[in-house]
Amino acid sequence: MKKILLTLLISFGFNASLASAQSVEQAEHLVSVWLEAQRDYNDWPSISVSFVDDQKIIYAKSFGYANPHTELEATPDTLYRIASNSKLFTSLAIMQLRDAGKLDLRDPAKKYIPWLTIKQKYPLSDVISIESLLTHSSGLPYEPNLGYWSYRDGYPFPDLEELKKSTSNLETLYRAWEHYQYSNLGFMLLGQVVENASGMSYEKYVHNHIIKPMGLNNSYTNIDPKKHGNDLAIGYGSLDRKRQRMEVPFIDARATTSAAGVSSSANDLAKFLMWQIRTYNGAGDKILNQNSLREMMRPHAVHAAENMDVGYGFRTTYRNGISYIGHGGVYAGHTSQTMIEPNQKIGAVALMNTHSSTPPLQIVNNMMDILGPVLKANNPKPVEDFSEYEGSYDQQPWADELYIMQWGDELISFSLKSGYPLDSITRYRHLEGDNFIALRDDGGEADVTTFLRDDNGKVVRLKNQSDYLTRK
Repeated sequence: MKKILLTLLISFGFNASLASAQSVEQAEHLVSVWLEAQRDYNDWPSISVSFVDDQKIIYAKSFGYANPHTELEATPDTLYRIASNSKLFTSLAIMQLRDAGKLDLRDPAKKYIPWLTIKQKYPLSDVISIESLLTHSSGLPYEPNLGYWSYRDGYPFPDLEELKKSTSNLETLYRAWEHYQYSNLGFMLLGQVVENASGMSYEKYVHNHIIKPMGLNNSYTNIDPKKHGNDLAIGYGSLDRKRQRMEVPFIDARATTSAAGVSSSANDLAKFLMWQIRTYNGAGDKILNQNSLREMMRPHAVHAAENMDVGYGFRTTYRNGISYIGHGGVYAGHTSQTMIEPNQKIGAVALMNTHSSTPPLQIVNNMMDILGPVLKANNPKPVEDFSEYEGSYDQQPWADELYIMQWGDELISFSLKSGYPLDSITRYRHLEGDNFIALRDDGGEADVTTFLRDDNGKVVRLKNQSDYLTRK
């Protein structure tokens, strides 16, 4: 087995070579074949993604069904529940109201929520302020005292009166600013702050001051249930041991809207990311000024995690010395991730109507690593065309599909089943005819791979040492 899979298992330093790609189209093709395979291997109902380069959507694609019952295919305009990405809209609303002089971030939340009677367990604690709610540093618990996430109880999401009642017997877990404690409850309360500071409903405020001015014509704070299974993808649960997924019914977010109730599409969220990029870099509009957006994206909370800092709504994660800003979301039957790298002016979106061991964050990270470096490179057009070798090759019984494609003047192979395709990359340099040699990360040569043809001259197999892989 070691010999058979030698070219797959050798560790190659591929990230440094990403710029050798001929074009963005090659990188997009890599993403597409990987996502399509991931959908099959993981039995996803659907996934929709988009990628932006500054003010252009350069990649937007969907795989699978928004409604498997009717075989309605998902598109980049298919709606998904974006879950906690909704918190970014709530945070923007708060900052707009702050800049308009209608509130101060240091104000106690109770100033705008007279009915708020959560018991402060620690007498020496700071107050539950708007700022501490924005940064999940208020000491509040994750949720109100309600079991609304339970499918066994029919997802009884609370209305405002139920939210009021549920908070009347709650107490804080920590002193304010002592610990990071993610809190949906905190953002439900921020929705009430938006309403009372603005004098209009949360839904109307966000629509009039954020969604409409950004041109998000396919985003909703309170989505019509009639869209379920049509414009809105049907949600599904995690894959069980029988490889089945439970269907999730339509859920009215009600009082949780400001924490998790917004619905949007890959194309609309791409517009949202483009707004973030241009505003962050000083070419924004009247929605929010550059300084306020940068203030939102800076770390403000107590220590959250080793590779994550928390601002006002936004999270910053760190990988390979680069800072990525965005948010994720998990709703019953739906998951989401948005992310920008503001200095390179790139951003990515991933939306799924299910829960998966390959989550949207992992997908977005892969898109950033595959598409990002190629966008910034000036690559000459390859001299040779190796497209006739491209395709999936069967590695059974040792492993699943190996995909081979052109990358610049070389071929690359990677595992379609891998959740991190770049980690399984092997590069091949052309020798002559149908012979290619695998390259190590130091540029040294490994073993020779030979492609074999049928009587009509079509490439049908490859030979690597003592093994033959058949083209699928």
